[in-house]
Amino acid sequence: MDAASMTLRGLFGPDQRLVVPVFQRPYVWTEGRNWRPLWEDVTALVRRRLAGDKVHPHFLGAVVLDQMPTPTGSMPARQVIDGQQRLTTLQVLLAAIRDVARELEVDDRYVRALAKLTANDDDMADDPYALYKVWPTHIDRASFRDIVDGRLRRATDVAAPAAPGASAIVQAYWFFRDRTVEWVQELTYAYTVDEIFDAVVRVLRDTFELVVIDLKPEDNAQVIFEALNDRGTPLQASDLVKNLVFQKAEEQGLPVEELYRDVWARLETPDWRKEVRQGRLKRPRLDVFLTQYLTCELAEEVLAPELFLTFRRYVAGSGTPLVDLMRRMVDRAGAYRQLTAEEQPATPEGRLLRTVGVLDANTVLPVLLWLVTRFDEDDRADAMRALDSYLLRRTVCRLTTKNYNRLFLELLKELKAKDDPAVVTDFLLRQDADSGYWPRDRDIRDVFRSQPLYKHLTRARLRLVLAELEATLYSGKTERIVHDGELTIEHLLPQSWEAHWPLPDDAGRGSVEAHQRREALVHTLGNLTLLTRKLNPAVSNGPWEHKRAEILQHSALSLNRSLAARWDEETILARADHLTEAFCRRWQRPEGGAPALPASGPATQESAPVGRPATVKVPQTRRDVALHMREAFAGLPVGSVLTVAQIVAVRTSQYEAGEISAGAVAARLHSGTVPGIRVVPGSSPLSARKII
Repeated sequence: MDAASMTLRGLFGPDQRLVVPVFQRPYVWTEGRNWRPLWEDVTALVRRRLAGDKVHPHFLGAVVLDQMPTPTGSMPARQVIDGQQRLTTLQVLLAAIRDVARELEVDDRYVRALAKLTANDDDMADDPYALYKVWPTHIDRASFRDIVDGRLRRATDVAAPAAPGASAIVQAYWFFRDRTVEWVQELTYAYTVDEIFDAVVRVLRDTFELVVIDLKPEDNAQVIFEALNDRGTPLQASDLVKNLVFQKAEEQGLPVEELYRDVWARLETPDWRKEVRQGRLKRPRLDVFLTQYLTCELAEEVLAPELFLTFRRYVAGSGTPLVDLMRRMVDRAGAYRQLTAEEQPATPEGRLLRTVGVLDANTVLPVLLWLVTRFDEDDRADAMRALDSYLLRRTVCRLTTKNYNRLFLELLKELKAKDDPAVVTDFLLRQDADSGYWPRDRDIRDVFRSQPLYKHLTRARLRLVLAELEATLYSGKTERIVHDGELTIEHLLPQSWEAHWPLPDDAGRGSVEAHQRREALVHTLGNLTLLTRKLNPAVSNGPWEHKRAEILQHSALSLNRSLAARWDEETILARADHLTEAFCRRWQRPEGGAPALPASGPATQESAPVGRPATVKVPQTRRDVALHMREAFAGLPVGSVLTVAQIVAVRTSQYEAGEISAGAVAARLHSGTVPGIRVVPGSSPLSARKII
């Protein structure tokens, strides 16, 4: 057999057919295991190219092909022995991006470049299916033809799940198409559409590579297929790293057995082989550590499929003796395990590490790894507190994490260049884009008074906030309570409040505004507390007098000791302000830096939260669809309804009248993520209602 590395242009560029045998299984790849990781690799490499960084070849795996006999003059054809799922997915990905490019009317050369990778161009071919680069099994052919021919359409331009019962291959197409539309919209704050597609096409054609194994006539295709799919355990990246290290140790005449026993054996325990979650995926802990270690050392993003290649490049260019490199890596591994341990000490640094674990903020780990291995605990204390505050404040304000990879890499580069932990606070304060902004105290107050954090945060994250607020409320005279078991989150004003919590008489029976105002405050932080598992259901929906008496009798938490005798909207807002003060003491932000975020809408007419004035013109690179929608409703009473067309026609700080597309407004409205605004069910034309 012959093996060669080929780009997608090298494989899909020439006119040829890759035919999947009928006996192979149909298309079965899924979003979680296959499509999303591939899409994340695409976007990471394209971002790297757009930023002007060097883009290294990206390995996508291997395919095995067997030459098929074809008449003289006919189009060459090869049978796909292994890799049909990978090849089919790549064709669907290319077709989805091609279709989005057509709909956005980008420069036609990008559409043509993608089309050349998805369809053959041989006018002399007699086979009616010679057009298709890849020809799947029978069950998938109809759907695949619709995709490659560009015949798949929705009745609306708003992203939605594939139709019930749609084949996996159709679901893959809609996944890639919808992600492309969303991603392009996200990037247009900094790049033109043509710049984006130029980078996309070049990355897809020339950066992604496959190892193509061509069988010779004497090779038994079936035996090879079985060996590839049914036998053995695939090597992990860390296995390849280990082999490389000891191969070089032998070449250099080093004591291999001694190095293994005294150094490397510390990485051979079952703990390092255990699979840990990384986002939606699971990877061996040692592979995850090596990714974080290389990111820390090189100050560049390391993609999982490129881990071994990056490590090999790192060893070749480090200039460090191999023994010293091994010892440093193993020492860093010990620091990494302390950073990621489930149990952390009750110290300021331990509290940060608990925050990182609960938030799943793995992108900050290379920065932490550098801090803890470069500076002692006292010297790095301010930097660690700044990171803790930055991460938690952005979390409660529901600010995006999509830019964290690049942001923390930039921080790491500056930190290494200046060798001063004070860089961390200064760097974070300088971030003025919404993707990096460090929320101020007034932003936290706005969120606590108006946002349904019970719905917005996971239970683990909300428990973290409440538990830390409890500790912050302790005075020097307060006993430190050790809790047995996990406390649960309770609504003080119940979610089902109508039976025992009537609206005030002066609100008028059935008052829409009073009802909506109360509903808007039920899930805010001022109405939430922690109780034991036994106490929580015992007091859940009863009247306040009974509920308060039970809580005061059985709960020793500072969160609960000062509950007011009357519990209503004003009391909830007052408690929100009290918790804001505690939060801002616990997660402090130094003065300076960017102005506050745009206000998300007042919780009450009498007490509007303070935020960035709506009259400030946001730079065009940072336009915000949600803010445009909120400003369109500004000044209108609760319950007001506007159609999508009316929202588009309003001039705001974000868009001129008629500038934003109706599709963008409709998509954001359907997502349900615009604070204070909800879609009117079944409305035609599509309309939105102001609820707070």
